[in-house]
Amino acid sequence: MPKLSNNKIYWIGFIIIVIVYSLYNLYFIDVNYYDSIPRKLRHVEKFIPILVIYGVGTFTLKSYTADWMMYIWHLVHIIIIALLLIIGIYDWTFGEVSAQIRNVIGTLFEFLISPLMYIAVGILNSKFNRTDKK
Repeated sequence: MPKLSNNKIYWIGFIIIVIVYSLYNLYFIDVNYYDSIPRKLRHVEKFIPILVIYGVGTFTLKSYTADWMMYIWHLVHIIIIALLLIIGIYDWTFGEVSAQIRNVIGTLFEFLISPLMYIAVGILNSKFNRTDKK
């Protein structure tokens, strides 16, 4: 089996992230029964794609980008995931959070599962021409 180049691995990761993002929106968000899904189950349904996309991005970007870009990738994901977990725990324990906080959470969640940050890392990498790691 021939070894894949770093560029091909990057594009495979991009395609996987786009598929996960699209499937999530098609099967969990853009459905008429979304409001009937229990709130706690929605939390779990949102956490799974975050972990999948974080894992795919970590696996595919580690051979494609510079170390400092991976540090930013990890830092952004870990901070936002920790914030979402804290708010989710509050929501499970003490009741629903306000609409304003839910809007912020929705925006942060959408940012994490969309391919936006993955593309940004790819653009930065091509700008700094760091396709070959040490």
